[in-house]
Amino acid sequence: PSMAAPSRKYDIVVWGASGFTGSRLVEYLALNAPAGTRIAIGGRSWAKIKDARSALAAKHPDATISLDEMDILVGDSLNAAHMHEIASKARVVASTVGPYALYGEQLVRACVDEKTDYCDITAEMPWIRTMHRELNEKAVRNNVHIAPMCGFDCIPADLGCLMLAQYARREFSEPLLHVKGSIVGIRGGVSGGTLATMANQLGIETRRLYKRVCRGSGGGATQLRGAATNGKETNRWVIHYDETLQRWQTFWVMSIVNVVTAKWAGGVLNYGPAFSYAESMTARSLAQAVAYGVALLYGAVFMFFGFTRSILFALRVIPRPGEGPSNAFMKKGFFSLHLEAFSETSVFYGKVSGNSDPG
Repeated sequence: PSMAAPSRKYDIVVWGASGFTGSRLVEYLALNAPAGTRIAIGGRSWAKIKDARSALAAKHPDATISLDEMDILVGDSLNAAHMHEIASKARVVASTVGPYALYGEQLVRACVDEKTDYCDITAEMPWIRTMHRELNEKAVRNNVHIAPMCGFDCIPADLGCLMLAQYARREFSEPLLHVKGSIVGIRGGVSGGTLATMANQLGIETRRLYKRVCRGSGGGATQLRGAATNGKETNRWVIHYDETLQRWQTFWVMSIVNVVTAKWAGGVLNYGPAFSYAESMTARSLAQAVAYGVALLYGAVFMFFGFTRSILFALRVIPRPGEGPSNAFMKKGFFSLHLEAFSETSVFYGKVSGNSDPG
């Protein structure tokens, strides 16, 4: 907890409580938070937050008292004064308001200034790097914890690699050199907010690539460095056959973030010299692996252009921001991440799995 934590009015503020993911978090806290936990829920519209709270109370009558005790806080995510007022009242703020590159900066800055711990579910690496570069020194000085990427990106890969690094040190007294992650099973939906964030991020990355090409700055693919393993770690993002799993592997969209995050954590926590991580997804056949790659390419094109996104919204192919999969669908969700780890002399395995919608 932060230095000023005991004096705060609330233990937790859920920011974005009327959104699809935010309301799921409020529901979880209403059903699972320890007695006496002081919770407030906030966002831009008092009416929408109140309606979301009422809907949850109707769904969970036993949690009505817990929900009614949650105060409603209102503010504009782009207004620095509003965000400072919100942050000053909480021990920790959990934000579900994205895209964070558009709406997240003022709240993070306020939390650092007000000595309030913060977490979110973004995977927008350029924005995270900017916030880290500009705020990390002050956050450390203020004893504030800023924890982005607290969702499916990047918890399974991040904690899986930590688990394997600890195992290698404990069992073999060796550093962890490389981990290969494979999504061997997954079922889940996607919320409109996530798609909006992906579309915004795609635009940012496209503009960055265009500028690099115009400037003639090269920018070839970065090679995985580090350990002398069996060589399987190279080119994990392209279609290939995995001999360990005896399955075809294809590009996994979340590997873009997970690879960077796991390697970043490995450097901070000293997993091993030049630790690296690679990730892909299994397919039933070579044809399915190719089909997934083609579908992903076309999906990115449709999401990039506003008019094609509008068509997908109108046809109900994708959810709008604030919408997402049904409760029945989410209950049937699952994921399983298979991990193959390499130390200097050993190869060993781990698994991170979940029995509900990973989103």
